Amino acid sequence: MKKIAFISYGIVYLLLIAFSVYGSMLVGQFSVSNLISTLLSMLYLLGFFGYALQKAIWSAVVWRRLFYLISIATIIQLVSAFWSEWAKSIEVMLATLLSLPVIYALYQYGKADSAIWLNDKDHIKAALLDTLLGYEPVLVVDKTNGADKTTVTVSKNADSYSVKISRTNNDKDESFANTFNHPDTLVAFIEKYTSITVSDFEAKYHANVGT
Repeated sequence: MKKIAFISYGIVYLLLIAFSVYGSMLVGQFSVSNLISTLLSMLYLLGFFGYALQKAIWSAVVWRRLFYLISIATIIQLVSAFWSEWAKSIEVMLATLLSLPVIYALYQYGKADSAIWLNDKDHIKAALLDTLLGYEPVLVVDKTNGADKTTVTVSKNADSYSVKISRTNNDKDESFANTFNHPDTLVAFIEKYTSITVSDFEAKYHANVGT
């Protein structure tokens, strides 16, 4: 349902861009700035559809930068709207409201740890960790490297996954936790911020999956 709503919005947004371009050309006011604005809008919309369809296009870095660009441009437009005529201010505010789903999509699409950007190998590791959690509600793995000790505790509650990472270094303790909706992003988080991998969980809980 959410995907259908996003796609429907994207089609409407695309039609509005097309009508805007057609109207500008009809009255002979289509300039270079209009062309640049249209191209950027099409780029934003490409990212929007990539997020809506959960398809990887280019890279997260590209979309994160485009998110910054559209956010800055939107802020500048809103600020300038206060100094414009009332009709123009209303037009800018309506355009901003219309653009909010695109801005949100680009923000989510630009997250490097999103499941969208994970490859087949990452999905396999996520599936394995999810299987292990099906046998054990809580998984704990320790790893020591010299004076450093890292402990990762993973658990599954209903449809969410929780992880707690604890580190000890020269008697200094630190810990942090996070929650994820998908095992793919959970695995990416663990392997990004610790030296512990899914292979470590598999080695410890290997017998539980009957292999």
